[in-house]
Amino acid sequence: MLRLPIITPFIAAMALALPLAAQDAPLERLDTWGRNRGWEGVGILMVGGNSSCTGAMIATDIILTAAHCLFDHDGQLVMPRQIEFRAGWREGKSVARRYGKAAIVHRDYEGGGPLTSRQIRNDIALLQLADPILSTHADPFRPDSGIDVGQNVSVVSYGAGRNDTASRQRSCNVLEARDGVVAMSCDVVPGSSGSPVFSTTSGNPRIISVISALGKLNGRQVSFGMDIQRPLAELMKDFRAGIGVYPKSVTQARRIKVGGSDRIAGARFLKP
Repeated sequence: MLRLPIITPFIAAMALALPLAAQDAPLERLDTWGRNRGWEGVGILMVGGNSSCTGAMIATDIILTAAHCLFDHDGQLVMPRQIEFRAGWREGKSVARRYGKAAIVHRDYEGGGPLTSRQIRNDIALLQLADPILSTHADPFRPDSGIDVGQNVSVVSYGAGRNDTASRQRSCNVLEARDGVVAMSCDVVPGSSGSPVFSTTSGNPRIISVISALGKLNGRQVSFGMDIQRPLAELMKDFRAGIGVYPKSVTQARRIKVGGSDRIAGARFLKP
């Protein structure tokens, strides 16, 4: 979906604040067993047979992705059983393939219309798989808090022209963080929505954001995500309580153990 330029005070202030960042690392294709080791918990989401996004395991049967990935081109929610997660997808093979059983989008996410800061900061969803993925195949990632301007982050993604295997960017930069919305220099493309953004400062990769959109500011391509701490806590609380979970026939009766309206534009925004 194409988002046309709309300059607003929010995005203008963000654009003026863009600092000079450290050199970004090039993309690395995770196209061998050795390169993909440890990243099997990131996979491609095939949505209704018509589009794809990226998702990441945060529990053996819970996938974190972008909320807009669960909507079809008519703005209707896609049933979980029509969404397939292919863990560690590489060259036509995956370590595990599972269909969804239930799903939930953030309570404050509103799709459609011009892209807004509210949409981006709440653009997260959970897909519960019909069956868990064993730890012998892939390990879930732990979400974490804290994403700041100048921080070095890493992204693992799929997307247009590179859906055959995951690509990892070891190093890109947080350019701005404001009102829960984060602008980054990370290399993403349509189809990269839902890709996990990792902090590696603790030694183990931990998810601190999710790719929501891409665009250009002052002629520079940037990616947008959110500070995941607040919206993910809210989403998980609702999921455990069964609030907003669909289809409604699915009930939630357990706790998840994780990890084992301002318009925003200023250039082009793309979503799958």
